[in-house]
Amino acid sequence: MSLERDLFGAEHAQDAPARVLVADHDPISRHVLTRVLDTSAHLDVVGSVNQQQPLRQWPLDRVDVAVLAVAPRDDAAGLIRQLDLRKVRVLVVGTGWTQRRLDAFFAAGAAGCLVKNIKVAKVAAAIRAVASGHTVLSPELRALYARRTATAPVAAPAGAKNLLHTLTSREQEVLRNLAEGMSTAETAVRLRVSPATVKSHVSHALTKLGARNRLEAVLLFQQSWSAEGEAVAAAPHHAAEVA
Repeated sequence: MSLERDLFGAEHAQDAPARVLVADHDPISRHVLTRVLDTSAHLDVVGSVNQQQPLRQWPLDRVDVAVLAVAPRDDAAGLIRQLDLRKVRVLVVGTGWTQRRLDAFFAAGAAGCLVKNIKVAKVAAAIRAVASGHTVLSPELRALYARRTATAPVAAPAGAKNLLHTLTSREQEVLRNLAEGMSTAETAVRLRVSPATVKSHVSHALTKLGARNRLEAVLLFQQSWSAEGEAVAAAPHHAAEVA
């Protein structure tokens, strides 16, 4: 079983090496992670920075994924949001995880959250998955994710079951595929449309559902689908792919 399949439930191929920036305030940890990732297949580490440096000093022009190391008291949501606005996908590696923290990071635009004691080989697998358009989550954080979606997943409008009726059949198909853990590219292949068309459908669904991001749109879709009495395949380890 491959590392990708073991951690995320699906194989993720990457044609070109993912360009990676490591951001960690600990110089030793930053050096070790950078050195190990630099020897990993299909990864190109373009540099490393102290995450406390102003963002304007980060070499982001050639970066696909920023690996952001956070300590328990670090409030990284603002930084994640700024990186997301710059079209840089963010993989957070940290300690002190709570349900609130996980929710805040995903809402800010994080593409993945991992526990810090994970093997570096799996960090490399996570980077490749994130670069190919998937959202990833450490197995140790699945319980928090499940509790989040079961207790207070998103601020859904009253009458969740009626939300489905605001979506076109194609928008529902797109969200259903994303809920199954498929990437934008994989969804496009299955539906025989372009990735741009998939993104357009997701954008329209965000507006109709009043969702802040694609993660919330998928979760709202799952709630609404369940409210209709249908079975939704909800797998916490890969269930909210955002690309």
